[in-house]
Amino acid sequence: MTRTVAALRLTGRRLGWAVPLVVLVSLAVFALAAASPTDAASAFLGARDEFTGGAARGGVEGLVAGTPWLDAWWRWVTGALGGDLGTSTTGRAPVAAVVAARLPWTLLLMVSGLVVAVLLAVPVALLAALRPHGVLARLLTGGLWALSAVPAFLVAMVLMSVLSLGLGWFPAGGLTDPGAPVTAAQVGTHLVLPVLAVAASQLPWMALHLHRGMAEHLRTPSTEAARLRGVAEWRVLLRHVLPTAAVPTLAIAGARLPEVVAGSVLVEEIFSWPGLGSALVDAALAQDFTLLAASTVLLVVVAVVGGLLADLCLVRIDPRTDADAL
Repeated sequence: MTRTVAALRLTGRRLGWAVPLVVLVSLAVFALAAASPTDAASAFLGARDEFTGGAARGGVEGLVAGTPWLDAWWRWVTGALGGDLGTSTTGRAPVAAVVAARLPWTLLLMVSGLVVAVLLAVPVALLAALRPHGVLARLLTGGLWALSAVPAFLVAMVLMSVLSLGLGWFPAGGLTDPGAPVTAAQVGTHLVLPVLAVAASQLPWMALHLHRGMAEHLRTPSTEAARLRGVAEWRVLLRHVLPTAAVPTLAIAGARLPEVVAGSVLVEEIFSWPGLGSALVDAALAQDFTLLAASTVLLVVVAVVGGLLADLCLVRIDPRTDADAL
């Protein structure tokens, strides 16, 4: 009961400071978009820009860039509180409809990337932990440290160059082939490279933290006792060492979620994945305040809620964790 109350207090604290955070982020989005040197009218008109007369262009400028950013922000906030997120000038549709159409694809990419990173991190950490001072362990940890220094967008470009443009194994971008229907096979094929890019950006810290935790618990009294009972080494690693080493890794996972969100946004833009990332870039270039603010705030909420869920899981599985200290 005490731990449940502590978890509820943790939830209340996180949600309490999430409100001013969202307000500040939305305010910053409007201010930075207004300070952008991009021409919102040209972005709105697109290919029709050079054929638009002066009077028509003046009307477009008044529509997309004629309102002071602070007034636009206040109008957006009051509308959002009433359930109206406004209309996107780039999507030519209500912001709620644009977000509802794109958010599932972003979540699919983020969750798939994290799952693949976990599935790769566990065997890599186990291999390195079997002989922590061996050549294989040094090669694996050295490679992980090198990979951790490579940004997600560069990993995405390398994957595209090698696996798509070079070898032709996977499509270079988009949700489906041109003109093809949206099927599981089409989406799955086009999802491979973006997922690998997101997973590669998260794999190093997962595997390195798991490896460090496993190295610390390889010679504890409980593991030595298991070996004396004749338990096989791989069982010692899986049943005694890995669960204990996974606890600090889970504790760090919540703090790394904003990086997952940011990396996914860049990966989406590179692979033309139809998630919030590409919508965010288009909205920034066109000074589409309503879509830009809604997308950014939603991604912040995803990061905050994801971090909260990771911490709640940590409190649930590790009785030593003090929820009031998180």
